[in-house]
Amino acid sequence: MKFSVKTWSNGKARAGVLQLSSSPYSIETPALVLTTRKGLPVFIPPDHLPSLPLPDSSLLQVCPVHFLGCVSNQTISDTGGLHQMLGLHDRIFTAVPRDSIISIPEYMSANRTGASFETPCGRCLIKPAEYMEMISSMRPNMWATLSDEVPAWVSQKRNGISVDRTLRWLDDCITLNLTNAIIFGSIVGGSSIEERQRCAQEVAKRNVSDFETMEGLLLETFSEDGEAFGGYWIGGFGFGESMDERTALLSAVTVF
Repeated sequence: MKFSVKTWSNGKARAGVLQLSSSPYSIETPALVLTTRKGLPVFIPPDHLPSLPLPDSSLLQVCPVHFLGCVSNQTISDTGGLHQMLGLHDRIFTAVPRDSIISIPEYMSANRTGASFETPCGRCLIKPAEYMEMISSMRPNMWATLSDEVPAWVSQKRNGISVDRTLRWLDDCITLNLTNAIIFGSIVGGSSIEERQRCAQEVAKRNVSDFETMEGLLLETFSEDGEAFGGYWIGGFGFGESMDERTALLSAVTVF
């Protein structure tokens, strides 16, 4: 993967071009990431998807948890991953553990072994090994590591626990990774600037390269050829923080 900056402002805004070896398209950033249900956009029939302009519609966010109680990991793997199963060979799939609609983090049920999610098939605890089985079978182009996301109103102690768990799961995901996809290290810490900074500093030690954002949030990235790490996924937003608080929390972990 290659990322090059085209223009930048006096602030932190910048425009660039993202190139993936697994895709024929060059993506100009900031870029639109289309949300999906089980890999397909919810607002347009699959046969109409090719009518959207390319490469602007090539980035698709997929939530592996959507497939629980549906198609098995083995079936997806035998089919050849999401690209083959859905017939979207030229699209770029970005896997994120949760979304804000039908796969919502449930922080009170999370524990040291895994993250908990409220889903249409009930509350599910996902361990790093189980998450990596999903990633290995789906074969997305990019994926974010499992994280313990907490709302804005939890205690400072709980914010610290979320960081500790996320860092431990990051190491587990790296160890269990069998894909050639680009990895995004998750940044959490709730409403605590100090914990978010600690998380970012620790994730950076794993040789993660650079930043961008989506509601969740997914980062604009860059890395050297052959490196697995591509950037950071800033998580834990949309859980009760104000817009002013969000700005401060983003500024705390984006230093360029």
